[in-house]
Amino acid sequence: MKADELAISIASIVPVAFILIIFGFLVFKAYPSMVYNGIKFFTSYVWNPGDISAEPIVVRGFKVSPGASFGILLFLTGTLITSAVALLLSLPASIFASIALALYLNERIRAVVSSALGLFAGIPSVIYGLWGVVFLEPTLYSRVEPEMRALLGFIPFFSGPIYSGSGILASSLVLALMVFPISTSIIYQSAVSLRDAAVNDALALGATKWEAGKLLRSMMRKQILGGGLLSLGRALGETMAVLMTCGGAINSMPTNFYSPINTMAAALTALLDSAFIDPTGMVLSSLAELGVTLLLISVASSMIGRAVLGRVALRGELE
Repeated sequence: MKADELAISIASIVPVAFILIIFGFLVFKAYPSMVYNGIKFFTSYVWNPGDISAEPIVVRGFKVSPGASFGILLFLTGTLITSAVALLLSLPASIFASIALALYLNERIRAVVSSALGLFAGIPSVIYGLWGVVFLEPTLYSRVEPEMRALLGFIPFFSGPIYSGSGILASSLVLALMVFPISTSIIYQSAVSLRDAAVNDALALGATKWEAGKLLRSMMRKQILGGGLLSLGRALGETMAVLMTCGGAINSMPTNFYSPINTMAAALTALLDSAFIDPTGMVLSSLAELGVTLLLISVASSMIGRAVLGRVALRGELE
């Protein structure tokens, strides 16, 4: 093997090895939590470090504070709900924007919009969170959520009390804005490839741009799925913007669409301080297990998305 081929091979292995090292370290740190919490870690929503000032007790071979209980059902539910709502809001807009960029806009406007999407994706997440706190939450609380409750209150999840504007809706909207440039960029590149491969022929045969747009949308099912899954990976791991807008719920499951919520990534950040004052280390171990869960879900989402897009891009699948 030549030196340049060897260097490329090593460089390609390094990211995978780095992820495996992180995963192994998290599993090692999470082992006490896995033994102590068991399956209840995923079925309970109570997160209680216990009485850290009392003498630790030994349970299943590990020291814990009396009354300690750790469950991530609330965080897992919040992550799945906010990510799903964000994708439901952003994917249709991404599809529309991608087709418009590929078929309807001229080259000058297309270049400006594409550059704007790149800048949009580069905005720090804390800026999105600040915008959510300063503008979005008050608007939701005073205008949007009361109107939603009045119009959709006959649906159980859209009825009930309105809290402070922070919660499921606010964090989902912020996430939708953050993943929109990613999904749009992925779907747009696929739209351009398919346009050059097939849609231009339809236009040459007399199809209108509207008909060509419908054809393009029908041909991009796999690309849309792959773009959605890659965007999901970003949404699952987003921390600061969600932490600032989710309401920071603890030990309380959401009762409606306006409830405060929490996510796995936001909880990791918010609960880290309490881990360092726990003399038994069980809080830190439980957070490590939470990190393992988040890592597995994020990696699985990204791998499936890249597998779908990889087959489309490398094998030329246009169905």
